[in-house]
Amino acid sequence: SSGINAEYGEFAHDHPLASLAGNTMIINAGGILVAAALGKPLMGPFANVMNTLTAVFMWWFVYFGPGDMAFKLYKFKPVQIVLMAARETRRCKKILWAVSSAAAVFDGQWIPLILVGALGGCSGKFLQTTEESVRKHSAEISRGEFLQISFVTKASLLISGILSLIKIEVIPLTIAQGLFFCSLMLVSANLGMALAGLPDPFHPVANATWRMVSLATKRPSKDASKKSTIKVDKDSSHKEMKKDK
Repeated sequence: SSGINAEYGEFAHDHPLASLAGNTMIINAGGILVAAALGKPLMGPFANVMNTLTAVFMWWFVYFGPGDMAFKLYKFKPVQIVLMAARETRRCKKILWAVSSAAAVFDGQWIPLILVGALGGCSGKFLQTTEESVRKHSAEISRGEFLQISFVTKASLLISGILSLIKIEVIPLTIAQGLFFCSLMLVSANLGMALAGLPDPFHPVANATWRMVSLATKRPSKDASKKSTIKVDKDSSHKEMKKDK
């Protein structure tokens, strides 16, 4: 079949239990890793029966739905916009939930709040790369998010930082105002990249930060290394000539 099933359908049909388990873990990744970070039961995210059944139904609809209906619906731009807006709004709510959960354990300690909050928003990205490595029998894919941080992870860290500072009353905004601002910012950035082809808004900041950090460990240029190599070769040849004399 075409569309969504063309990329993942073969694995889902050959290994349905593994596919269902992998997708369910990715959907609940934020809750699982936040629970692990806070010492809570890892099965907590599965306690909501309606969410779990909805995830199972969506997995069936995407991979086994009649007439590849999921892909045909997703081809419409209005459907893509609605689903993307809903996904990113839900991500911000998950980050806020993770920050609130961490605040009950780490009262007033903003670094744990930011890190745990980011886990609530980007954990699925880390588990997704691991799931892909299992599905494609490759160990390289599982290191992708660690070697090249995605927009989702960077945005989750930023939003978690904003909501954490609001939570500890450093930023004079209400939680509702912060959640609305972060949701609007994240939805706008995703729509701009997906529909208008805009670049990752974090790239300029990341490049400037890396240049500042790497100044102290700057490697010598190729020209300088070539000159030093030529000088060493000349010195060694000069010494050999003296020995021959």
